[in-house]
Amino acid sequence: MFDVTMAHAATAATVATDAGLGGLVLEKAGQYVLIIAFFWSIIWFLRFLYGPKGIFRDPTWDRWNDQARREAEVSAQDADVRAQAADSSADAYTTSHMASRTVPPAAPHPGQPAGAAAPSDGERR
Repeated sequence: MFDVTMAHAATAATVATDAGLGGLVLEKAGQYVLIIAFFWSIIWFLRFLYGPKGIFRDPTWDRWNDQARREAEVSAQDADVRAQAADSSADAYTTSHMASRTVPPAAPHPGQPAGAAAPSDGERR
């Protein structure tokens, strides 16, 4: 009888432990959660030390980032100016050449007599 009582007590203790942090460590999904939390804390700590406005961040990085941002803005503005210039020159070309363009009359088809009219859709079928 004593063995049965001890077995029940051990089972109850195991169930109580599984419900807490011990259960989280024992399950596979819980282990993944703890691993992710551990690495997230390391990433956050390094970002705090070396990230933007970090304690140990080298000011050279900020100068390089500002310079790259300014160069990107200048190149974007240049691209916009070039695109607008290309659009306006294409519009001017199209308007000037389309106005002066004359369409020559269509030549008759070789198999069609000179005075015959072109067949309509109903006659082609």
